[in-house]
Amino acid sequence: MNIDRIVLTTFPGYFFSQIRCLHSIQQYAAGFPIDIIIDDFDIQHWPTYVTDCELYITQCFPEMDITFHQFSDFVGQSRLRNGGWFRQQLVKLYLDQFVTGDRWLLVDADVVFTQDIRLDTISATVNNLPDPITVGNRLYVEFMLGTDQPWVVNKDEYWCLSSVPFRLLQRDLLQGLRTHVESLYGKLLFDLHIELFETNRLVAFDPESQTMIMSEFQLIEVFRHRYYHTPLPIGRTCSSSFEHSSIKDWNTARIWFEQQLPVSEQHWKSLENFGKYHV
Repeated sequence: MNIDRIVLTTFPGYFFSQIRCLHSIQQYAAGFPIDIIIDDFDIQHWPTYVTDCELYITQCFPEMDITFHQFSDFVGQSRLRNGGWFRQQLVKLYLDQFVTGDRWLLVDADVVFTQDIRLDTISATVNNLPDPITVGNRLYVEFMLGTDQPWVVNKDEYWCLSSVPFRLLQRDLLQGLRTHVESLYGKLLFDLHIELFETNRLVAFDPESQTMIMSEFQLIEVFRHRYYHTPLPIGRTCSSSFEHSSIKDWNTARIWFEQQLPVSEQHWKSLENFGKYHV
């Protein structure tokens, strides 16, 4: 792979899943330095989470070249104490302000690769009929990019470009995206998102399909497809096989993890306690 680094974003719900993810990276993408960006907000029900996370990963992978970051390292993130789904997407639009290098494989920490990783195409799923999420994503992309073509391929096919939670990102891609949006609205991309979020014009879900639904990957890939100097081909099949589940670790049986990973009593109790207060 032609990348400089691998970047994982994680939060308490992936405490054990992130180890499975890193094992798969060790198997299929060994040799790259790794940055792990930890969501350190909203952890009052697991106060030792950041330290626990860093120590657990380091103990499991002592040979890996890992650099840890925290969401709070990013200026302005203190305004995002609520809305984990929003915060965890927005931080990816500013990845270049966390990590070094110019080309990265970005991976959500609940991904487990099952074969060598290819980044020469954009993997996606496609539907002929819209659903509230794909419609909301189009409204979001249309607004952010100021385009009357907030889709790829054609208007009548609903490509979900966020269905594969890993992708190639470049420094100039993210910088170009932010510059494009900021030139349209005369304000920072970050501030624009905060404004839309706080006025309920940007939401996690709208069954009526009337409101923008954020998808950082949809925004990035439509921008890459329409405006970036080096677009990637889009395919109906995945360029790499992987396992992925949005189920949080506290909703998974402990014994299932114990068959694969070291699971301490302290970590499991902390995870269970955290899960009581989060969906």
